[in-house]
Amino acid sequence: MSNYELFPLFNQIIKDFNLKGELKRITCVSTGNINDTFVALTMHEGHEREYIFQRVNHRVFSSPERVAENVCKVTDHVENKLRESGVSDVRRHVLRYYRKSDGSYFHITENGDYWRALSCVYDAISVDSADIPHLRAAGVAFGEFQNHLSDFPAESLYETIPDFHNTKKRYADLVASAEADVAGRLDSVREEYEYLLSMEKEATVLCELSEKGVLPFRVVHNDTKCNNVMFDSRTGEHLAVIDLDTVMPGLVAYDFGDAVRFAANPGGEDNEDLNRIYLDLDYYSAFAEGFVPCIYGKVTDEEIETLPDGVLAITLELAARFLKDYLDGDVYFKCKKKYHNRIRTRAQIALAKDIFGKMPELRRRLRAIVEKING
Repeated sequence: MSNYELFPLFNQIIKDFNLKGELKRITCVSTGNINDTFVALTMHEGHEREYIFQRVNHRVFSSPERVAENVCKVTDHVENKLRESGVSDVRRHVLRYYRKSDGSYFHITENGDYWRALSCVYDAISVDSADIPHLRAAGVAFGEFQNHLSDFPAESLYETIPDFHNTKKRYADLVASAEADVAGRLDSVREEYEYLLSMEKEATVLCELSEKGVLPFRVVHNDTKCNNVMFDSRTGEHLAVIDLDTVMPGLVAYDFGDAVRFAANPGGEDNEDLNRIYLDLDYYSAFAEGFVPCIYGKVTDEEIETLPDGVLAITLELAARFLKDYLDGDVYFKCKKKYHNRIRTRAQIALAKDIFGKMPELRRRLRAIVEKING
């Protein structure tokens, strides 16, 4: 949609949600593979205010109201924890949904689009490519998020995307898509497909441990990219964890693994030069040094020990998801160039191969962090 089309829509959203100010500018936020996100700048009594407006992909999130309920339960809990700990200006440290006067979370258009309004963390930035300080701060942010929610009943949340990190099902879905081959693409990715099948045991190790009751379900973020942390624009201090649509019950190792997979790969997740894709051990250590002390004592020893397994498992799982979407004809993830899902698949496989070779070092560095915590 053009800004010309968005202005009347956003003015209606401002009215529906009783927001302050007159709409002056709309900026599209290009990051994100699922929802469409915009920053709306308003002017109120001589002061600028910013709001986040998002069009929710309700094909992915089939029950947007349940997503909103999950987010609000979690953010209310985090906000209470922050107030108890004496954090000043809580608004900068927790994301908030706005509600309409009837209590609902969404403006629904005539064509069935779901639009929501969220708070904007002021004087803050996000980073797509984190340096060591930002990555360590992101580790603290996600670790504190986990810490704040360690006493929250995970079973009270809806599973908004069923089997989101059920890696066994992700693999079964990949096999089904390969057998159907509806887009006629299997021959072009047969090597990648065979590799992923050969790594199924490593990919599903966390699922096996969860099924055996070794790893408990907790409230997890499920999308721990560094650009889902807002940092103070002046000091670089971590502020709020954002993009909470996928908050639901899950495993801590997946949150840790996804953060490392995304941030500690200098090549990025859609680089066609596979020689530039690898796991940077110093970046891995930086995130772990921020994350682990925050959750230590709040989770079990087994959860700590399996954090490196999460790095490999989540990379393999995402490769399987990208490959499935490629085989299906690119129907889930946004594709910004030709064969984008195939490019993504190959990048994740290259990263998985490097991670697998470095697993002993990942475990050694994690043990060193735990030993330091224990003095």
